[in-house]
Amino acid sequence: MKGKKAGGEGSWISRIDSPSWRSWSGYAFENICHLHIHQVKKALGISGVYAETSSWVDNNRDVQIDMLIDRRDHVISICEIKFATGVYTIAKSYKAKLERKINVFKENTGTRKTIFLAMITIFGVAVNINSTGLVQNEVKMDDLFAA
Repeated sequence: MKGKKAGGEGSWISRIDSPSWRSWSGYAFENICHLHIHQVKKALGISGVYAETSSWVDNNRDVQIDMLIDRRDHVISICEIKFATGVYTIAKSYKAKLERKINVFKENTGTRKTIFLAMITIFGVAVNINSTGLVQNEVKMDDLFAA
């Protein structure tokens, strides 16, 4: 949103569907998720499990994982953080992209740990043929602000 000067009342809301607003919203939501890792772990039911949290990138294969939770119980939760103004629907093409991320991560790290995919979204993930069997857990924005 850099370089966008407010033009008076309603100027912020007028940009709500612009590409720059969507991009900014995605980054802002991702930062909020990283600042609320305790609540993410609680929503995943792993608050009592020691874990190290990070993100992961393979620039050579153009793969980024928003949040990794490497757990002491020999599980890695790969968290995909998606900002959407409604329930997030995983399309067939996006399912393939998520599966590729998981496979590239496994290949590069050589991990033998179990991998679970968790989606962190504003309003949840729609249950469809692309999410069933792929998404093991979901965290909604309300979970991030739970006590």
